Amino acid sequence: MAIDDPLDAYETQYLKDEAALPNKLAKYASDFGIKLAFPGGGLAAEIFIKALDSLFDRDLGIERVRELLELLKGEFAHVDRTKANHEDVQKAIQLVIWYDRHERDNAKRERYVKVIGSALKSEAQIRDVASFIQTFERLNERDIIVLKVINKVMNKQGDWNQQNPVIGRGTKLHPSTLIGRAQELANQVGLARGQATERNLYNREEGYTICNRLQGFGLAHELEQTRELPLTNYVFRLSIHGVVLLKLLGEDVPNYEYYMQP
Repeated sequence: MAIDDPLDAYETQYLKDEAALPNKLAKYASDFGIKLAFPGGGLAAEIFIKALDSLFDRDLGIERVRELLELLKGEFAHVDRTKANHEDVQKAIQLVIWYDRHERDNAKRERYVKVIGSALKSEAQIRDVASFIQTFERLNERDIIVLKVINKVMNKQGDWNQQNPVIGRGTKLHPSTLIGRAQELANQVGLARGQATERNLYNREEGYTICNRLQGFGLAHELEQTRELPLTNYVFRLSIHGVVLLKLLGEDVPNYEYYMQP
């Protein structure tokens, strides 16, 4: 990383210079009435300094906003032809600036920019872009990984039984198609999370918990079946919200048109 990179400079100045840590804490303690004492600085002091800087360092926050705006500018090349609601996009950008300035999460920032760019370029209008930004702010890396696994296992080309060639008339997805993939879903979620699944002895409850979290965010739905703890499989499918969110991320989403049918 280049020496003039602002993120590199931040780490160098605030996390690697232990000698300055006690004085930095003293400054915050004085400014905000916080009584903090970490003899000799150390790891605890580093953590507190980084957390406080994220909230109160104005210069770092402004630099972060500048970087974000440069990334967003590249997504507005053809904004005059966008079908996205302008006020909705404006609100989404305001949320992104707020989240990114305070969280300093590069992976999330990349997704925020991708979502706004995809919404601007979409041939169909993406409604409530701001709500997708709010959803992403709450998701962690495990959630994203498992959502992609659900898409891979539970959303395959040819799953929908098209009784009529006109989309929206007689096109359906039968639950049995997905229920038969319960073990595959549990195995793939385990593998994606780095669990050893060769002997089928891993605890599926961890994967089930993440899928349930995704359901709480409206991104997936559980299909009812009898479950015996702790080794039984589970079945979740994508929701419309989950399908659109994956599409905004640039993922390949089979059957997208069927999910979006009236």
